[in-house]
Amino acid sequence: MRSRIGTLCLLLVTVVVGLATAHSYFHGQPDTPNCAMSYSRPRYIEQTEFGRSWTRYSAKYKLYLYREGGFDVHNQPFRIPVLFVPGNAGSHKQVRSIAAASSSAFVKLVGKSPELVDEGCVGYDFFTVGLNEELTALHGYSILEQADFVNDAIRYILSLYPKTRSKNRLSSGPGTFALPTSVVVVGHSMGGVVARTAFTLPNHIVGSIQAIFTLSTPHNNPTASLERHVEDVYSRINQFWRHGFRNGTLDDVSLVSIAGGNLDSMINSDYAYVGDLAPPRNALSVLSSGINDVWLSLDHQSILWCAQMASKFSAMMVRIMDARQPTQLVPLDQRMAIMRQQLYPSIDNSVSEPVPSRPMHSDNYRYVRLADNDVVKLHPVDMRALADNSQTRPRKVRALHLLALHKEGSYKDQVVQILYDPQLFAEQPFDASLTNVQLALLGCNRTSTHDVADADVDVSCTTLSIPKVTKLPLKPEGDDPKMPVHSLHYVEYPAADFEQYEYVGIEIPTNAGVQGFMQASLIDQPQAVEKSAGNMQLLVQPATIVVPDSGKELGVRSRIKLVVPEDPFIVYRAQLTMRRNPAANALSPAARFGPVVRQSDGRRYESKFWYDKRSLDLAMHGRGAYLPSDSAVELGDETGGTWDGLYIDVWADAGYYAGLELTLHINWYSSLNRMVKRYDMALLAMSFVWASLVLLHQLRAWNSGNRFPGPLQAIERLVRNGTLAVLVVAAGATPVVQGLVAHVMRNTWSAATLVWWSNLFLGVRGGSMATVAVPALLVVVALGFVLCQAMVLTAVCALASWIGAHVTTVDAKTASVPGRALAATIAFVVFVSTFVPYQFAFLVIYLAQLITVVRTQIVARTQGTVDLAQYQFGLLLFWTSSLPYCAPELLVWVRNLSVLWFDDAPADHNLVSMVGYFALRMLASYNTIPRLQGSGVRTTRLRTVTYVCFAGAIASAWVLCMRRPYILYSVNNAVSAWLALVQFADSPLRLIQSADGVLRSTQSAGGVLRSTQSADVPLQPIRSTGRNRESAGTSPDLGRNANSDEAVSRKQR
Repeated sequence: MRSRIGTLCLLLVTVVVGLATAHSYFHGQPDTPNCAMSYSRPRYIEQTEFGRSWTRYSAKYKLYLYREGGFDVHNQPFRIPVLFVPGNAGSHKQVRSIAAASSSAFVKLVGKSPELVDEGCVGYDFFTVGLNEELTALHGYSILEQADFVNDAIRYILSLYPKTRSKNRLSSGPGTFALPTSVVVVGHSMGGVVARTAFTLPNHIVGSIQAIFTLSTPHNNPTASLERHVEDVYSRINQFWRHGFRNGTLDDVSLVSIAGGNLDSMINSDYAYVGDLAPPRNALSVLSSGINDVWLSLDHQSILWCAQMASKFSAMMVRIMDARQPTQLVPLDQRMAIMRQQLYPSIDNSVSEPVPSRPMHSDNYRYVRLADNDVVKLHPVDMRALADNSQTRPRKVRALHLLALHKEGSYKDQVVQILYDPQLFAEQPFDASLTNVQLALLGCNRTSTHDVADADVDVSCTTLSIPKVTKLPLKPEGDDPKMPVHSLHYVEYPAADFEQYEYVGIEIPTNAGVQGFMQASLIDQPQAVEKSAGNMQLLVQPATIVVPDSGKELGVRSRIKLVVPEDPFIVYRAQLTMRRNPAANALSPAARFGPVVRQSDGRRYESKFWYDKRSLDLAMHGRGAYLPSDSAVELGDETGGTWDGLYIDVWADAGYYAGLELTLHINWYSSLNRMVKRYDMALLAMSFVWASLVLLHQLRAWNSGNRFPGPLQAIERLVRNGTLAVLVVAAGATPVVQGLVAHVMRNTWSAATLVWWSNLFLGVRGGSMATVAVPALLVVVALGFVLCQAMVLTAVCALASWIGAHVTTVDAKTASVPGRALAATIAFVVFVSTFVPYQFAFLVIYLAQLITVVRTQIVARTQGTVDLAQYQFGLLLFWTSSLPYCAPELLVWVRNLSVLWFDDAPADHNLVSMVGYFALRMLASYNTIPRLQGSGVRTTRLRTVTYVCFAGAIASAWVLCMRRPYILYSVNNAVSAWLALVQFADSPLRLIQSADGVLRSTQSAGGVLRSTQSADVPLQPIRSTGRNRESAGTSPDLGRNANSDEAVSRKQR
């Protein structure tokens, strides 16, 4: 009873933790979806001429030309070719949203500026491939086949244009366009990996791909390491790409990776980071939440159809086309600059080039009265200025707003901050066409000597270049996604550039009835208010940050730097409190806008905006837990910046608020879901550790002379004897030791050795609290996972045996028919060698073992052979951990059969990959349990090697297989082979069978095997399971009653 209570309590704890993690994964995401639906009128024209003469995959894959109804009237391609590659189980039809948005963006662009056609802006022809919806994320051979097909498709696409461009004139000008020599490739999910794999194959045409755009693509590591070929493909392509940029092979290739962020539950967005694979000159990585006019986290599928994302993506695409070039794109440096401008937040000055401001209305302004409402003075006392255009004024009148610069002190460490509503420039209220408007920024000096306090002045102004305008979204969470996002514009300018001027001039039209405002500040260079907030510190109490410091004024923008570890598992909950200005009633009775908050870091990979929200969930993405290359350690700062903490920027109404307060603590519930996609594969490896420990404990109990325990009893015993506590401590200590060794040996080991060491176990991600907590939690969740497996299998087998006991009669003869094993051996060898993959053979073996468990349980009900039933059930539970590694190949094999494709990978017919399972299954059918009991040399050696095999399997799962769990299939196969060898060790005795196929063995009255020649007897049939284990009467031997004295007499003779 105590055993059952302990098991139930353990089940309750582990299941609660597992369910809480699963609930957090599905419902605890820190972001909410808010995408608008995109619409299209698609037509897919199959390229029937692209047949077997072009590719050997014509019977399996298809190539289509997309045409958008209402825009594309020609059925032949003649513009700039683009090839879309769908991802895992993806369809060729997924191209429709991006293609439709690109067609619309092109028509609008040339309709507004027809001269752009003569400059090479001719639009795109979108091709798309139908890849049979294969599971490329799970099957490496499919990646190679699809990449081979993509190269053939590109070769065919390029062959079309010499004919089609001559038939369709693109420009009315005298110039001609070059024939395309390359194709732009857009890949979704694993389609991006397929596109990169195409470069490594022999049929790739050098220069045929100059630009790759990937959407939610796991570049660094496979998202599901269930098959060895996937890992091999990743290793090969990542090595090719790293060295390709070094040896010049990929010098002109651009790689753009866009990830969805928190809402993408299919892949870990850490893996979409390409900073460790390519230099900044050729590559950039960004999350959708930081892209202007998108500002959303996107799930794995919505990144394709989300209207905001499709519109922004198409706007970027139409700006990089140039049909005058053979590549059909602008040169690499110009192309990367355009893409950074479109995708990176412009507040990052390192990627935003200064641009000319809008031309001013006239060269000189005369009679500007400083006391007028149109003139704003910037006093150093309050550091603020405000221009309000809400009053009714004559239309078409421009006002010059002057921000007076006082010459006291130096401007070296000061900045001019300008925040304005673009509706100030609108001809009518809420003009949506002004989303990208730029103000006119002027440097002005007086041309008269009148007193500025009571007289008009003449000023002369010069147009200045300004940094790129930063757009701040004013869209509360949950707003209608179909409504356009109203945004404010923000400019920050070094005050030192105004030293030769007396005023900063901003020209704003004063149109009647139009709403808008502008705020400006001349303040000290915003320095981040640093706050060191380690995770251990946040466990004790929340961290509080107050801005600004005592004696300083709140500017338009304030920055807070949170010095926290680079930890992808932690979600921080920040509570924002705005302190109202006591004089706000006089200056501004109400805030003109709610606070806008932005999260970012030094790597420029992830940024995120919130509007008028007081509770913020801060999460981070970036480099994954595992380093993808031997150069990652060496690249360091060159891969797009290093981690130096989280930055929180706050834009607030400086006339209404006097300061802010930010309180930070850890959001444990949302933090749970971040473990799932990062270490879901590690859960399989940790579950194998527990399954191995369960079977090992069962065998040790049996070898000690006890009865064979059931899996639930074995799990309960592992908890009681401290195994769970030891594993929890070991899980927490392993990454600590791993990190310390890596730190000590950093200057001694090579970069490749450091990366190999860092990628052991769960990888090394800094020294945060999660480094210890996550592995320990994984041990508990894995135990609950194995416990659930055992209980489900117990329930299924118990129900099946109960039904079977009432339907048919099964005895030892029917439970064990060795002759069938020989026939099965021949059939498996033939079929696995020729037609079926070995994964299918394992599935048959597993089902056969399940049937054997049911039969032995039926026999145990009537004849008491419980030990045999528990042994067979232990093998079934042990083999359950190998099922996930067979599913990918079986699914791909069945799908290939549906299209009559029989070309499998040679490794799928490897007999060695199933020999251990098959041998143990065949030998276990003889209804014997190997018992290694005694002190003889042979028995001791077999017992020691058996335990060493299990220890090696557990160690390999612990150290190597957390990242590559597919190795565990082979490890399980090897352990099964050794158990089969142990079972077969006494083959002469086991091959002496009676006519009915039941093994006859020598057994004492007590049920212990005896030998008159040696104590080294490694094998024993099932001993008595009667209530009185010491009785000397008859005992059930394999379902038959045998006389112990007769058995001894036969052996002595």
